[in-house]
Amino acid sequence: GGIFTSVMPEMKSTLISSMIVMSVSMGALIGLPPSLLETYGSDVKQMYKANGVPVYLGLVTMAFSAFIHLMLTTAILMLAPPLFGAALPASLFRFFPALALYTIASLGIGSVLGLAAKSQAKLTMAAQLVFLPSIMLSGIMFPASLLPGPLEGAGRIFPAFWGYRAMLDGGLRLENLWYLVLVSCLAFG
Repeated sequence: GGIFTSVMPEMKSTLISSMIVMSVSMGALIGLPPSLLETYGSDVKQMYKANGVPVYLGLVTMAFSAFIHLMLTTAILMLAPPLFGAALPASLFRFFPALALYTIASLGIGSVLGLAAKSQAKLTMAAQLVFLPSIMLSGIMFPASLLPGPLEGAGRIFPAFWGYRAMLDGGLRLENLWYLVLVSCLAFG
């Protein structure tokens, strides 16, 4: 937060959303998938079956736990105003639904990565291939409009682009939410 606001003082109005996109993306795309791979790529999956526990229950509990933890993390980021002079969102009643939807979409992608990977090495590479462009092309570090057209267009593939816009003041609109709903439905469907 201090680095962002010292380089670009005008980021004080978007700092909380930027920090949240970074932390949610990191937790969902880098934190959740290894846990899923460890569970579903090992004997734990067989123990679920042997004891009559639905196999999907591990995914549900891990994704729900990650959601709760990411919401707690974002609550801590609300300390940015006194720490970095950041501005709170104008309407927290609009901010938190956008945040929740963005978090669900990101956890959906993280779940797909964790369930599809066959090894930790491949998972790490795949997660980084999604995480890094997601952050770099989302507009949280600098306006996405400064990117060349093809890169700005590529950034629209990632939920971070849409989540960031939805969390900005006045951003809780269908044009910013439809993609997050689509990704969530595809990932968890």
